[in-house]
Amino acid sequence: MTYRDVLIQVDTSPASRARVTAAAALADRSGAQLTGVFLKSEFLRNYMAGEAIVYTATDVLDRLVKDHLASVALACEEARELFESTAGDAGVGSRWLTLDGDDGEALAAAARRFDLTVVPPEMTASLGWRRIMAADIGLASGGPILVLPDAETAPTVGERVLVAWKGTRESARALHDAWPLIAAAKEIHVLVVAPEGEGGPEGLLQRHFEQHGCKPNLIVDRSHDASAGDILRRQVASLGADLVVMGLYGRPRLQELVLGGVTREMLGAPPAPLLLSH
Repeated sequence: MTYRDVLIQVDTSPASRARVTAAAALADRSGAQLTGVFLKSEFLRNYMAGEAIVYTATDVLDRLVKDHLASVALACEEARELFESTAGDAGVGSRWLTLDGDDGEALAAAARRFDLTVVPPEMTASLGWRRIMAADIGLASGGPILVLPDAETAPTVGERVLVAWKGTRESARALHDAWPLIAAAKEIHVLVVAPEGEGGPEGLLQRHFEQHGCKPNLIVDRSHDASAGDILRRQVASLGADLVVMGLYGRPRLQELVLGGVTREMLGAPPAPLLLSH
């Protein structure tokens, strides 16, 4: 199993350049094609939501729409140039895609057609106002997402991997989806948080890794004085992990995203790149 088709959200921010650089390095290692996606905002959809539209003269509205479209087109071209030059420098094949970004539906639908989707913790369409959360895309896409922290320097991804294992369906899905990265890692650590004595050393899990040619370092943390999120962060810092593999726990309810506690903690301020699957 490997990643052959990688989708990455691109905008004009410095963090976006770092994100593309990291994704291009990953695509190069995997022999994957990289597709950049730019999220555009439809001006009328946002503007007409307010009462101001009723009192706006037609000629003024036309000018506002044209100015908005021109600004979005300029931002799209800048993002495309950034993406294509970075992918080209890495020697990676690339494609470009522009989608409606006023909600996350179009991005989630596109993500279902790729092996891996790379996103920041949250994103906004160009000149849009509504935030799209990485968790929304992960819960709706049916596949893995790689969440890269916002930073101006491209992170290393996948040399020292920490797998957060809980024995659940979501944990198993994340492990399955992360094998292309885990198999190439220099170090593999598996963390089991078991404060009450349950969830001891997992012989079957150990054997599963060995069947893939991997020898993980199994860590069982029985701390009573810290949350699972705090324990995970502590282990990331102690091990110098540059990738955390974990299940994405939560569900979308109406328009409100309901997340599990550890998922919410980790996505709020990711201590390292996160490979998440639901």
